Amino acid sequence: MLIRATDDFRFEWPDPADANLVWLWDQMHIPRPLPPLAAELTAQMMARVMGGRSLIVNGYPYRSFGPPAPAASPGPAGPPLLISVDPMKIWEEEQLPRLKEIIARIRHRDYGSMSAARLAGSLDELSAEAAEAMSLTFGRAMVFSVASNALLDFCEAELGAGAAVKATAMLQGFENESSASGAGLSRLAEMASGVPGLPEALASGSRERVAAVRGSEAFLRQFEAYLDAYGLRAPSWGQMHLPTWSEDPSVPMKLIARYASDPQRGPAAALRRAAQQREEVVREVEARLPPDKLPRFRELLAAAQRSVPVSEGRALWQLIVSGVMRIPLLALGRRLVEESGLASPEDVFFFDVSELQDLAAGHGVPAPRELAAQRRADLARWEKLIPPRFLGAQPPAGMTGMTGMMYRFFGLGVEQSGDARIVNGIAASKGVVRARARLILDLGESDRLGAGEVLVCSSTAPPWTPLFAIASAVVSDTGGVLSHTAIAAREYAIPAVVGTGVATRRIPDGATVTVDGGQGIVRIED
Repeated sequence: MLIRATDDFRFEWPDPADANLVWLWDQMHIPRPLPPLAAELTAQMMARVMGGRSLIVNGYPYRSFGPPAPAASPGPAGPPLLISVDPMKIWEEEQLPRLKEIIARIRHRDYGSMSAARLAGSLDELSAEAAEAMSLTFGRAMVFSVASNALLDFCEAELGAGAAVKATAMLQGFENESSASGAGLSRLAEMASGVPGLPEALASGSRERVAAVRGSEAFLRQFEAYLDAYGLRAPSWGQMHLPTWSEDPSVPMKLIARYASDPQRGPAAALRRAAQQREEVVREVEARLPPDKLPRFRELLAAAQRSVPVSEGRALWQLIVSGVMRIPLLALGRRLVEESGLASPEDVFFFDVSELQDLAAGHGVPAPRELAAQRRADLARWEKLIPPRFLGAQPPAGMTGMTGMMYRFFGLGVEQSGDARIVNGIAASKGVVRARARLILDLGESDRLGAGEVLVCSSTAPPWTPLFAIASAVVSDTGGVLSHTAIAAREYAIPAVVGTGVATRRIPDGATVTVDGGQGIVRIED
């Protein structure tokens, strides 16, 4: 349900009973507001995959929570359970082939031959297909988190509080889809460095300028192959209204140019450092454990290390699900430009499904150009708001300060000190860095991140990962030690403080900060 509220999120509940439920904004996955179509289709997908209900308030999706389930009776004490099968095997052999089949069907269907009415009428079918694809990323491969949490539990029990940072450091430096996307850009940077004038052309972000460089043909073939693999990703979860890299390759082109100018800040070098640090921590932990604990530790470590690539593989394909939906939606937009007077195909995202079906039928939506323009202005205003984390009833005890597996993923409940110069968060990747902070709220602003600056953001998604090679540290509003932001920071061997809740509001853009990723503290120096 789409609701327009005041800028402080006050509104009249369509169903008064809904005010008695707890509604949560998942800031980690959807930190920015969505236009009507993206919000509605994302809510439909998640309802089909996870159940529950959604409200879209000023473009921000909230999901409902009923009364908490009664606590389960405690079972017999024992060691953490290990998964009995390889999660990568489940993912690659059972889920990924079916997922790729659905994506290919959505991607290659002949939308150009369809009328606006047929395209609009197929939106429910498209939503169901996307939900089926998304559900495969939530399937049995979710057991990856069990193994990682078992390792963290073991290390904290044997090594004391704060051992989670050491435990997660032992999971870094392995190949996965997010690190592979960065490594692919590094290889392209090496190719570009060998062609005179090509890095400069890439820095312009212009495909035409790159194609005009003599000797760029081999590079362009590899670049197109890279976009075929990674270019369909939406910039973040739910952001199907924003162009993908396949449509607008200027962001990866500029990243390649930056890597070519400073190879030591490229992903390949960072990943080598991460692997070296991982082995150092493994040796340190094994030296501290008593001999009788080593077999259990090695068993847990092996299971967790096999599981991390599944997490990043799932994230890649979740974003591709959102990105590939742009193909039929823009096809509908182009038809409505021809038949119903929309100013741009992108305006399709500023109407809900029923309005688009009315537009395609030739009735029901007066002045669609003006309405789309007004909703664009609304979205721009909503992006500047600070939504409450919860709406409706007060959350039950334990929801704001999650424990165990959910806390390690979402990281809710960090308490801030009274010192305005200190930002507390969750220690996610060790190391101490003093540098200038750069506030980046949208991937399209990535040009603003200077080499060696601290990336301050609300959250990150896999397309953001190459920025971690440029940054010296990362600080985020959201996430725990097993969030994508934390995993990516460790893969690039840079300090990270996550789950602050306030970093993008408290840290001024351009301020000098000290980031202590081992303690989970950021100090604002000036």
